[in-house]
Amino acid sequence: MKIVKKLIVIIPVILLISLSIYIGLTYFNIGKYDEYYINNTVPVMKEEYNEQITPLKEKYNNEDVVGTIAIENTDFNTVVMQGKDNSYYLNHLPDKTYNINGSIFLDYRVNIDESDKLLIFGHSSPSYFLPIMIIENYKDEDYYKEHKYIYLSSINEVKKYEIFSVFVETSDWSYMNLNYASKDEYLKHLQNLKSKSFYDTGVEVSKDDKILIMQTCSNMKEYSKYPKKYMLVIAKEVK
Repeated sequence: MKIVKKLIVIIPVILLISLSIYIGLTYFNIGKYDEYYINNTVPVMKEEYNEQITPLKEKYNNEDVVGTIAIENTDFNTVVMQGKDNSYYLNHLPDKTYNINGSIFLDYRVNIDESDKLLIFGHSSPSYFLPIMIIENYKDEDYYKEHKYIYLSSINEVKKYEIFSVFVETSDWSYMNLNYASKDEYLKHLQNLKSKSFYDTGVEVSKDDKILIMQTCSNMKEYSKYPKKYMLVIAKEVK
């Protein structure tokens, strides 16, 4: 009788654990992100850029692959998607598999080669690591000093960006704007972004700068009270 009672308790526990593992593997797919890292921790600087991007389009059977993004002196080097809106890749992987972790993706409103301002998004999690969460390390100025540059590759070119501002935004969404009435207005926008930085990077901005913004939800405890809090790493294109 005691054995039966123990089984009655143990079996539901085993089933619950098994179900949790199944959900983790099939719905959240934790750990699958390793498949979307490029096996090269140094950005490829070469003329035949399509040799890097075209195979990725073929690998995932997806023309939404527009490039790769890498951060210097790290193993962060991963594929960048771009959909017809900013919703699809919030919960789809590069191979179009549904996954709550989503992908790293470029704002649908911009052109990776031509736009003056690019925005790249990706999910974070308080429970487990997702690739773009690496940018939260930039809260530490010493980390910034060792990883100042971001490389964005498309099928046509590789662009190098130098980080000039790092901060968490909780209420002002003007950084999402893409259109400005004049060069002077655009410069004021860049100066405002620079002024919000956790620390002075010493990098100056001008009205002719082309910029890249990387965004993810912040998991920093000091911002936990805010309903919306986005970690932003902002860089300008350099030669």
